[in-house]
Amino acid sequence: MKLKEITKLLFVASLVLFIIPACVKEGPPGIDGADGAEGIDGDAGIDGADGADGSAFCIDCHNTATMDGFETQWATSAHATGGSFARGTSGTCAPCHSSEGFIAAAAGLSATGTTPVNCTTCHTHGETPVFEDEDGNAVFFRIDEAVTLMADNTIEVNLTDGANMCVNCHQSRRAYTDIDDDGDGIATIPGHYGPHHSSQTNMLVGTGGREFAGTTAYPESGSTASAHAELGCVSCHMSESNHEFTTPMVTTCTPCHSGATNFDVNGKLTEIAGLVTELEVLLAAEGAFADGEVVEGVDVSVDVLGAVWNYLHVYDDHSQGVHNPAYTEALLRNTIEKLQ
Repeated sequence: MKLKEITKLLFVASLVLFIIPACVKEGPPGIDGADGAEGIDGDAGIDGADGADGSAFCIDCHNTATMDGFETQWATSAHATGGSFARGTSGTCAPCHSSEGFIAAAAGLSATGTTPVNCTTCHTHGETPVFEDEDGNAVFFRIDEAVTLMADNTIEVNLTDGANMCVNCHQSRRAYTDIDDDGDGIATIPGHYGPHHSSQTNMLVGTGGREFAGTTAYPESGSTASAHAELGCVSCHMSESNHEFTTPMVTTCTPCHSGATNFDVNGKLTEIAGLVTELEVLLAAEGAFADGEVVEGVDVSVDVLGAVWNYLHVYDDHSQGVHNPAYTEALLRNTIEKLQ
């Protein structure tokens, strides 16, 4: 091959090597294209459901008809009448005899006052309701923890549906003692003797009496020892949102006692009333009872003193035996046998 041809070929090859890289090098960006079609909103463009009215929950209870009804019932109850809240000026008594005292005690504080127990004493709006009433309304209580009894710190009571609120105050303040200082078997009936008024919880769970041995067996004690203890306080005393507190409606009995028209189911209350009268006669013969009341300041045997305690325990319960018929009957019958 001639030198001239070789030189020509080398020139062409060099030119090719230069042109190819130049052809594949990225050029300047082009003009933006047209916008695409608008996308569909999330959830297919459907609006979410409207939230509930923020006040609807409150209005379930806080409406004029409901609150006026509660107010009327409460106003005739012992919480509002009788003057027991006057004891709220005493630091010892205030936790149960005044609204201020109870609220403070629930918070681990102390206070006195003369405002009677009312709505805000027991109810507050916590994070979760304690239970729902028959109409499905949420019910809140200030406290609902199990309660250790004042008269016996070995017994813890844990009732249902907010009844622990009631237990805090409706219980004996004192335990039985024979107060026989010199051991001669004789004691003086002191003033204000007995478990203190409102010993309902102790009677309900079957405890607190001077349990003489006798022919009638004492039932098991505790929060689940009887059907009435398992029901607690609220299911009977505040059935259908009843706020009269004192006397339940007879209809609360009929689920268990069908056909009941009063509280004297199977004549049990009549029987217990007869035992109370029989015990009064025996105490009167011992000089410990007169004119419908226990006689204070008289010397009696320790057994008679225990009988007085049991009489007062039944009286201060104020249910005439309804709260715990079996325990009430055993306490009365065995006490009567002891005195006889």
